[in-house]
Amino acid sequence: MNFAILFSGQGVQNLAHVQQLKDLATELDVNLQLKQHLPELFKPDLSEADLYSNDFAQPFIFALQWCRWQKLKHKLDEIISFSGYSLGELSALICSTEISFEQGLYLARQRGMLMSKAVQQPSGLLAVQGMNWAGLEPILAKTETELSIKISDSHFIVGGLEVNLQQLTQQLEQVGTRSVKRLNVTIPSHTSLMDCAVAPYRQVMVQHQFNRLGTPIIGGSGGHKYYKTSDAVEALIHQMNHAIDWDSCLTAIQENQPDIVLEIGTGNALSKMLLERSPHLNVRAIDDFKTFDGLELWIEKQQNTDS
Repeated sequence: MNFAILFSGQGVQNLAHVQQLKDLATELDVNLQLKQHLPELFKPDLSEADLYSNDFAQPFIFALQWCRWQKLKHKLDEIISFSGYSLGELSALICSTEISFEQGLYLARQRGMLMSKAVQQPSGLLAVQGMNWAGLEPILAKTETELSIKISDSHFIVGGLEVNLQQLTQQLEQVGTRSVKRLNVTIPSHTSLMDCAVAPYRQVMVQHQFNRLGTPIIGGSGGHKYYKTSDAVEALIHQMNHAIDWDSCLTAIQENQPDIVLEIGTGNALSKMLLERSPHLNVRAIDDFKTFDGLELWIEKQQNTDS
């Protein structure tokens, strides 16, 4: 039985994820690296609001995804692809090349810091549903906001400065858009507002020594399947200030015909997106299960049924 693995982006992390990361770090003996690169995690007064600061959120979510993957990877028969949504594509690259946890934490932290420094004014992301691109595009131009991620023909993530996002929200409400929701992300990822972060992040990435890809990566920027590390690295750098076409990525995942799609998390938004498109697919998220034991029992049952 083969698996396609999805690594999520930021936006739905919570304090339960903090505790799980601490538990997994202890089990996997990586507490020292975690304390060195993410000391904020161990503050006794860490609050839910602290989890959404971009500088913290990116390395935190990577760390949780890496630990979850180490816990699960030996339980799975065959992995045919990794895919990552936004930050998740970095996790996919690190897990596929099997570089160290410490190196991965450094790369995630650098990505978060450089993206935060790129915009000094309040900014973020907005989810828009119920309008097609032909209707949305002129409103984005008028409000100086930009496409960040295409999820479907009627579902988009838009980035911009706070003042412009407010104008966009008002105009979308005036034309009766079905759903407009502010996301818990504090930067306008994958837009031209990230331009000045690209060169320094490229320097970070190209100076780093990656291993070869152990598992191909279906990229978020159009669904291309990467077998070479250099191609995956270049795609990751490119998407920092260019919109992601997650719609095409989901199509490519479906075309690969995986037996099971497993979302590493946090959350289960990517699983739901796939199920909306293909209700027949066997898709689950780690966060669907209360315990790892429950998840592992489910995986074992699926594999035994297949055999």
